[in-house]
Amino acid sequence: MTAPNLQIINLQSIESMVLTPHPSVCLLVIDAISPAMDFKGLVRTFMPAGCQYFMILGDAAEDVHDALDYAIDDCNLGYLGTPTAVHNDDSAEDVASFLVNAAIPDEANVRCVVGYDKEDDAVRDILEKLRLKSPEMSEHSIPNHQMV
Repeated sequence: MTAPNLQIINLQSIESMVLTPHPSVCLLVIDAISPAMDFKGLVRTFMPAGCQYFMILGDAAEDVHDALDYAIDDCNLGYLGTPTAVHNDDSAEDVASFLVNAAIPDEANVRCVVGYDKEDDAVRDILEKLRLKSPEMSEHSIPNHQMV
């Protein structure tokens, strides 16, 4: 399976991101919440840019899930009911398939954003299922994909 519109980001650079509006699903792979993690900034960046679903993986997934729900409410952007879900019990193949095919069921060209706090096996496994090798690959080596 290949994600036709994939963006890979290191969450440490979230404040410098600019995304054009497009129906999106965001997969966050986070193993630890740092005090510098700006969930309101993440919500203010992704939701106006079209994020309709936040998928969450990693050791800190439950805490990230709660923090995102609070940030969505606190930001008061007029988006109600934006799903946030922990996918720790799913295989890398199931996560990749859901990301590409099911997170926004009525949308044919979904932008899939994979955000991570560190490159680890979970990130590599999912990107491998999406036919990528590593978040460290240059954007020029990934046709139709953008790394931020």
